[in-house]
Amino acid sequence: MSRSQHLFLCTGTTCTQEGAEDSLHRLLERLDEKKIKGIRLTLCRCLGQCGEGPNLVIYGDGPDQSGTWYGHLAEETIDDFVSQHLLKGERLTHLVRTPNE
Repeated sequence: MSRSQHLFLCTGTTCTQEGAEDSLHRLLERLDEKKIKGIRLTLCRCLGQCGEGPNLVIYGDGPDQSGTWYGHLAEETIDDFVSQHLLKGERLTHLVRTPNE
């Protein structure tokens, strides 16, 4: 399956303490397992949403391309993120966040 999306996963101190590395490993496994191509994944030091992590923002998503922000995207929620958001285009509304300014 091919996509054209860019994911930014926070690996800053707080998100790492909240399990970002476990989420990253699970995400990479699922992308490979589902043979999802065209996803760019960038690790970043901070998305400025500390205390809501692990945090992820996905661009190239939706008609306005403004991006979808996720908080609390823990290892156990990655399967749902991949199957619902990446494969079906359905946001996980209980994890979608409005970014703090």
